[in-house]
Amino acid sequence: MKLLNLKPRRPEVQMSPLIDVIFLLLIFYAVTTQFVSDQRLKLDLPDAKTAEEVGTGREDRPPVVKIAKDGSIWIDDIEISEEQLEDQLAELVQRRPEQTVILKGDQGADYGVVVHVLDIARAVGAKSIQMSADKPPEE
Repeated sequence: MKLLNLKPRRPEVQMSPLIDVIFLLLIFYAVTTQFVSDQRLKLDLPDAKTAEEVGTGREDRPPVVKIAKDGSIWIDDIEISEEQLEDQLAELVQRRPEQTVILKGDQGADYGVVVHVLDIARAVGAKSIQMSADKPPEE
């Protein structure tokens, strides 16, 4: 007795479950990145009525040097030591000499540290250095 003549079946990859998983991962990534904020360094900037917004694009935005209340120094959200400050600033200025350097100092930061950072920025050749402040809330 001969049973059905079965041909060997070719293996198939089911695409629907794979697409579902990729789609869910994409949604998870999109939702979680909306709520991620950089809370490592909170500066309490002084208020200034004439404060302005800087460029929003990565290429438009000038390098930002932040001095925290505890005296730590940050360049573009990366903490650096005081020894590395001159090298990092020199590299930034050399890459784009016409670019403005923005200096943000916390209200409680030591004034001597802020002046020291300003002095180093001038020494490495920064042509334009701007001090940053927050715009006071509208009443």
